[in-house]
Amino acid sequence: MAWSEAENERFESALATYDPDMAGRWERVAAAVGGGKTADDVRRHFDLLTEHVGDIESGRYGYPDNNGAANNGTAGTNHRTNGRANRPQT
Repeated sequence: MAWSEAENERFESALATYDPDMAGRWERVAAAVGGGKTADDVRRHFDLLTEHVGDIESGRYGYPDNNGAANNGTAGTNHRTNGRANRPQT
């Protein structure tokens, strides 16, 4: 299931709002995201994003260059948009 930019923004905000140790955290995050997302959907989205961040930090996943091709950092600098790293969509 694709995630819109608005859903991702609500997802990030909800993650910052609800403590990781809070009972029912994923249900609350899902409710905040809306769009029919379930607790399983948001947990899976979180797990994939966490995995992607690990890949980026380890150099296994590059930032897109200006042509949309992956750049694993060998060409110099990491490309960013508006100060935020490009994130993979799940």
